[in-house]
Amino acid sequence: MRPSYFLYHIRRDSGVSLLEYVLGLAILAIVLVGVGLFFASQPRQLDPVFQFRAVSLAEALSEQLMAVKFDANNNPAARERCGINGVTVCANSSQASTGNINDFNVVDDFQLWCGINAIDGETLAGQLNLPQPRLYRHFRIESCVEPDASEPFKKVTIKVGIEQGSTLSFILHRYNIR
Repeated sequence: MRPSYFLYHIRRDSGVSLLEYVLGLAILAIVLVGVGLFFASQPRQLDPVFQFRAVSLAEALSEQLMAVKFDANNNPAARERCGINGVTVCANSSQASTGNINDFNVVDDFQLWCGINAIDGETLAGQLNLPQPRLYRHFRIESCVEPDASEPFKKVTIKVGIEQGSTLSFILHRYNIR
């Protein structure tokens, strides 16, 4: 081979052809789509953390719900239950004057947070004295009380809505015990 022929081919092959350029762009697009999908799936990987916090918030609320009287007409000191053995029938109405959980004295007070009156998670966590209430700012809590005159219990539904759109629902039956 002659040296001039070799130098000619080096100069001619040193550029990028259109086919190589398009192929490089296609590979780059595939890599960018893969990286984008990875980062888009990151919030879903945090769901277990949010679910754990939602459950702990609902658990603290249910403990508070179990600590109050079943009804305003119950008299725990006299061991009297409303609507039983001649005691006044259950009132099935809220007694609280505010939406502060410290003012809740009967199960029906939790009805104040039903529907559009749901309480913010950070506010509730502060009222329940949970550590670091700001961790619960992504939640919205709804508690609805459904009394049933034919049954000796009230059905309490606690829904914890997570900012990402998921909702965890819990159903409690609070019996006419005290």
